Amino acid sequence: MDACKAGWVGVVVHDGAVTVQVAKTIAALVATVEMDGRLDVIGIDIPIGLPDTGRRQADVLAYRRVGPRRSSVFMTPVRAALEADSHAAAVEVNRERAGEGISAQVYGLRTKIFEVDV
Repeated sequence: MDACKAGWVGVVVHDGAVTVQVAKTIAALVATVEMDGRLDVIGIDIPIGLPDTGRRQADVLAYRRVGPRRSSVFMTPVRAALEADSHAAAVEVNRERAGEGISAQVYGLRTKIFEVDV
């Protein structure tokens, strides 16, 4: 599953068949897919769980693991940065609490990140 302009997109693999589903919310996407049976595994390209300070260990380990593709791994911003009213404010908050700013792309994903936040 991943965020997209329409909401969320999911690729379902079942008994060798591959289908694509799109829904406005992640809950709606899961509900649609589960109409054909319970999901065994869900992979999602959005961080789940936001730090209050520093970096998530999962991000650090992924960054190290992917080697030359590390630019495709972004460090999850702290919660307060994503709650900021502007990208500029988010950059400042994240610098204070995690030692680095955040990209406009990550800030733009904040509603999707909050949708899966646990």
